[in-house]
Amino acid sequence: MPDPTGNPFRIGEHVSGYHFADREEEMARIRAAMLSASSLLVYGLRRMGKSSTIANAGESARHSRPKPIVVSVDMATATNLFDVSARLLGSLYRETRWLKLRLEDLLGGLAPRVTVKLDERGGPPAITFGIDRRIAGEEERRQALEGVFDRFSRIREETGRPVAVVLDEFQAVTSFAGESSEWHLRDVMQRHGDLAIICAGSQESLIHDMIGPKRAFYKMFDMLPLAPIAPAVFSPWLEERLERGSGVAPGVGLELLRLAGPRTQDVIQVARQLYFRGLAARRRVDRPDVQAALEDVVNGEAPLLRSIWGGLSAQQQDVLRVVALGVDRLYSAEVRDQYGLPGASSVHKAVQALIARGLLVTENEKVAFDSPFFLRWVRTAVAPDIG
Repeated sequence: MPDPTGNPFRIGEHVSGYHFADREEEMARIRAAMLSASSLLVYGLRRMGKSSTIANAGESARHSRPKPIVVSVDMATATNLFDVSARLLGSLYRETRWLKLRLEDLLGGLAPRVTVKLDERGGPPAITFGIDRRIAGEEERRQALEGVFDRFSRIREETGRPVAVVLDEFQAVTSFAGESSEWHLRDVMQRHGDLAIICAGSQESLIHDMIGPKRAFYKMFDMLPLAPIAPAVFSPWLEERLERGSGVAPGVGLELLRLAGPRTQDVIQVARQLYFRGLAARRRVDRPDVQAALEDVVNGEAPLLRSIWGGLSAQQQDVLRVVALGVDRLYSAEVRDQYGLPGASSVHKAVQALIARGLLVTENEKVAFDSPFFLRWVRTAVAPDIG
């Protein structure tokens, strides 16, 4: 059902129902994995909606009988396995309150010892491992993760309910202790084959390395790529929601996808601004309004984009200028001479640094901007400096 309270386009949060676009096939696969103790890797470009797709699949799975227990953690903001383990325990507490399990049954007996600080206002407790993080070794951190997975398996056995563990941005495990963390996580997953493991990741080049023949997760997962939503599905979805505002002219949905695609969140962000523009002008939105809405978003993000730009080296800035102009053959002598770029090896080094920062990506063996907003800002604000 439509949301009568405001804009139908939401960003910066997990969305469901009327605010969630398509992904029925992907949700069905994730739901099946959650209920069958499978290991599934959901991967794709950033801002494609992986987290919302998994969250909606989990909500759908909860309508099954027996009702599964779905615990999750965002590993992108964790700094070590203590963080991951504590967040999983917090998710377990929130997920199992309806089972009325005692806190001691959920958390008692774990090693290293778990410290629980109750919320005076009745909210979820703060859960930490009672060991000094500064002096804890990698073995204690791994012991914590193993203990949490052991607890999941025990709860599954005692309740008879499937348990699914969602590890969002799971490629971050490599930053904890290099490849050894990958092998440890694989070992934990293999020893808990009774659990469903749903991993998600958006750094595709790193993920492809992690599942390669000589790495820990080789042939470990069923694979589910999250591709862009088909225009034939996404375009009418966008226009139906814009119609509920001030009205929409035919073709606006496809224009949104052309200018802001292919990532779902980017398209939604421009559609959201377009919706506001229509209401403010008290008229239906048309195709030219899409460009204006894109400019609104770019202007709103300009202070952040300038800050990012200022933190780059001169060579990196010049590479971004050339890419923004749509120039092919970035490493060729002709292009480097025309735009004053350094030697091919230096250009390659700059490109790799920009990819590592998430500013550039490789698409079909070509270098491209990750964000259409940064692309537009560079193209209009600084690319003219080099022609």
